[in-house]
Amino acid sequence: MSLERENKLILKVVAFATVITALAGAYFFLVNNVWKPKVVVLNADFENGFATLKLPFGNVIEINGNSEFLVLGDWGVKFGTKIIDGKTSYENIQLLRKGLVVEYLDT
Repeated sequence: MSLERENKLILKVVAFATVITALAGAYFFLVNNVWKPKVVVLNADFENGFATLKLPFGNVIEINGNSEFLVLGDWGVKFGTKIIDGKTSYENIQLLRKGLVVEYLDT
């Protein structure tokens, strides 16, 4: 009788862990392959390389310079730059996926 109870308990724990793993896998698949974040440019100063962006879920961040900033999953944002005679000029704000430009947000 106790062996049967232990087997039922183990099966319930395994089933619960399987459901949690499947839900996490589905979430990460959607975030990385289907979903595209909506990023809104609140203000941008292209001469100095500063911008304020509103990210999904209401987060507001300030980006600056030539760095890529993580949004969520594989997604990020950064300034599009051009270097002429050693001077960096900022031309646009880019939405990136895995480091590649998907969309230009503001020019």
